[in-house]
Amino acid sequence: MKGRGLEAIKLCAVLAAVYVLQISTGFQPGFEAGESIWWKFFTSFFGHSDIEHLTNNLFFIGLFGTIYSLVTSSKNFWTTFLISAVGANLTAFIFYPNSVIVGASGGAMGLLSALTVYKPRQTGLALGVPAPMYVVLGIYLLINSAGLTGQSQVAYEAHLFGLLTGAAIGLKLRNNSSTSLDEPQSEESDPSDDGGNQDEDKDLDERIRKWEEKYMLD
Repeated sequence: MKGRGLEAIKLCAVLAAVYVLQISTGFQPGFEAGESIWWKFFTSFFGHSDIEHLTNNLFFIGLFGTIYSLVTSSKNFWTTFLISAVGANLTAFIFYPNSVIVGASGGAMGLLSALTVYKPRQTGLALGVPAPMYVVLGIYLLINSAGLTGQSQVAYEAHLFGLLTGAAIGLKLRNNSSTSLDEPQSEESDPSDDGGNQDEDKDLDERIRKWEEKYMLD
């Protein structure tokens, strides 16, 4: 369990570093959908169009991603982010075939919805206000759905696909909550390990409670 919860911070550091590289060298990890190079299809979500685009995603990933990795695992964090981000890219490619595709929003939305489905009563933030995750998801679902009705450079369809993908992953985790997806338990487990696992669960619950008291309940 050592290091769990740091995956979101690591990803945020990578995203920030890539953005610095973008503005300092002109490096472009995004791609023009109609003339895409295959590897950019998997790297475009590490780049961002401007500082506001970056900071919005850093907020979502830093907050919801941290909680998600704490209550699940590092592997589930990366799996959820990458599948949601690549799926969102595919959606953007379909709806905007002649546009430049860039940003980690699909992956960030996937983390948000996966956390919500897995822990719907977990405390989160909606527009700066503490609220249960099911309320948070509902608000951002409405915002992104409303975005479909207007003209914008934001690929709301990709955001919604990221939300859908993350929700599916969260549902799978919830349905299999008795057995970790990362470390499947054998049918014949060592009884001596039960105490250690229970202690780890209690320690994790305590860390989450303290984190909420410090950052969410002030």
